[in-house]
Amino acid sequence: MRKRTVTLLSLSVLAAASLLTGCTYESGPKTFAPTNYGTSPDITAPEQTESAAAWLKTALEQARTNPDAQKYWYTGYVKNQVMARTTTSMFDKTVIMPEGYNVNARIARQDYQYYRFGDKRYVRVKDAWMTARETPLEFDVLAGFEDWYPFLDRAVQLKDEKIYGTVCVPFQVKITGAEWLAGSNSPLFEPLKQQLGDRPDLEYLLKDSTIKTTFWFGKKDHLIRQYETWIILPMPEGGTMDQQVFFQFYKYNDPGIHIKPPEEVERYLLY
Repeated sequence: MRKRTVTLLSLSVLAAASLLTGCTYESGPKTFAPTNYGTSPDITAPEQTESAAAWLKTALEQARTNPDAQKYWYTGYVKNQVMARTTTSMFDKTVIMPEGYNVNARIARQDYQYYRFGDKRYVRVKDAWMTARETPLEFDVLAGFEDWYPFLDRAVQLKDEKIYGTVCVPFQVKITGAEWLAGSNSPLFEPLKQQLGDRPDLEYLLKDSTIKTTFWFGKKDHLIRQYETWIILPMPEGGTMDQQVFFQFYKYNDPGIHIKPPEEVERYLLY
């Protein structure tokens, strides 16, 4: 029973990360560390809390419609720690919409490269390029952000902070796993929801878990510049399982960003 609980919780945490969405880092403390901000004269505390939902809605609209937001880099990681074991998956990606993307990833100590141009999707493992499966991962790091809308009325506006030289407005919200599960409309949570009626132990663990999410929006352009979710989940045997999802977005509309044409990949395809 305990092993099944851990498995379900592990799957739900990983599924949640895929909603919000990729070296090795030392394990951190099992409490949320305070955010430290600089003392630059042009970084000021907000006079009042604005609407985090409005900022996020504007940012997502910008991502879809603003011509200056269709080309960018993002980099980040998903770090999972169960007891003393830590695994980190890293992602570095160039995006040019609507053409596609190129992702360099390191997952479970294995290097991968994912490529999409139009309807052509390929993956490289070691030195071999292959056609991706019929329903590949889209690697849309913005997918699922709308699922935060039900919780953003509780978000707190933090002090302005610079991300890669851009002054940003951060918003942070903290909820429990139980609140997240109840308020989210994501189909990824449906298997877990179906378990709750017969699993009081699972419900207890979700109520005792904590999720902290922070968005950083460009103060002038309202684009998403940084994103972090940190999940801490108690385990039945004692101890905790935690996950940190962290991504940064930069070089919006940089003329140096490009994706190689499909022909350069296809000549190396094995199948």
